[in-house]
Amino acid sequence: MSKVHLEILQKLVNLPTAPFVETHVIRHIEDFVSRRPRLRVRRDRFGNMLVKYEPTRKTKSKLRPVLFAAHMDHPGFVATKMVDERRVYADFRGWVQRPYFDKAKIRFFSDGQWVPATIEKVIMDSPSNANARRAASSARAFGTHAPSGVIAVVKSPVKPDSPGMWHIKDAMIRGNRIHARVCDDIAGLAAIICMLDVICRKGLSVPCYAFFTRAEEVGFVGALAAVADRTLPKNTLVVAVECSKAVSGVGLGDGPVLRVGDKASVFTPAATAYCQIVAEQLAQKDKSFRYQRKLMDGGTCESTAYCHYGYDATGICLPLANYHNMDEAGKKIAAESIDLRDYQNLIKWFVALAESPVKLKFDGTHPGLGRRLESLLKQHRRRLVRTAKP
Repeated sequence: MSKVHLEILQKLVNLPTAPFVETHVIRHIEDFVSRRPRLRVRRDRFGNMLVKYEPTRKTKSKLRPVLFAAHMDHPGFVATKMVDERRVYADFRGWVQRPYFDKAKIRFFSDGQWVPATIEKVIMDSPSNANARRAASSARAFGTHAPSGVIAVVKSPVKPDSPGMWHIKDAMIRGNRIHARVCDDIAGLAAIICMLDVICRKGLSVPCYAFFTRAEEVGFVGALAAVADRTLPKNTLVVAVECSKAVSGVGLGDGPVLRVGDKASVFTPAATAYCQIVAEQLAQKDKSFRYQRKLMDGGTCESTAYCHYGYDATGICLPLANYHNMDEAGKKIAAESIDLRDYQNLIKWFVALAESPVKLKFDGTHPGLGRRLESLLKQHRRRLVRTAKP
């Protein structure tokens, strides 16, 4: 694996983040873009970030560029106020099962340093009005209902709006795995950053987009706000990347997963087929490249929102162990982990997809499917007719 790409991953997964407080990830992306002249970044009024790669030579081609989307948050705590000198009240934003909170060790990033804390009390509030109740009902359908907040004992005062995370060490590499406080979805975001790094150095001849959203873990509201405001170019093919809970039949190390759907919906079939064609072509050229194709229904992702609002969208994900830091076997909070071979292959796939409009047209049909079906019928038609009589 490229040393640069591994460093990008390690730096990003060590950053503090939580829904609505993605500041440190945003700054990292802005710094990355500022050092690459071919990249331009624009933030919409909700704080989502649209990065565009502009080729050196502008083309009048009507080819549809690929847009890669990832979110910048992870389930976490956000300090609201100090209850007294030793206790802080913090919201919890995202979804983690209730039993994991009791007396758990957490820490807040305040004034440039981590402040250790221990959960003293878990708060399960009921929605206070009709809109909140409808949102909560919808959230439960998507698997996002969790404690609303905690009171935690801290070693020193914590400033309001400081992000908090589970007390897990910085990223560690063991064999082919990286173990970190957060992989979902920062590892997916890191793969997009690496893809941008590659195409900038190669001088890609077609435009390409990256879209980084906020507050996905509370119901992908950053993505919903963006599609409502038409932040995303409508002519793009949207490929949303996630780190998704490894389900039965999906192995870490067997490659990134072409996600045909999630818990809530099935994605645009033609977009999924397009990504598969690109993967097949890549596998023919690169014998080390591996990928999987599965329905990953362990949760709901932003692709559902993009598809619902009329975008041609699909999903690709990295299989994830200890989803949302829940070690189900040990019944404890633990580091999330992904396989570095999957991460490397995800970058390869993204680069191939970014380059694909030059060679492969996306027009809303299944690329190559018509020819495959016609050839099957042609091969067997005569035998079908000949054997039709009883």
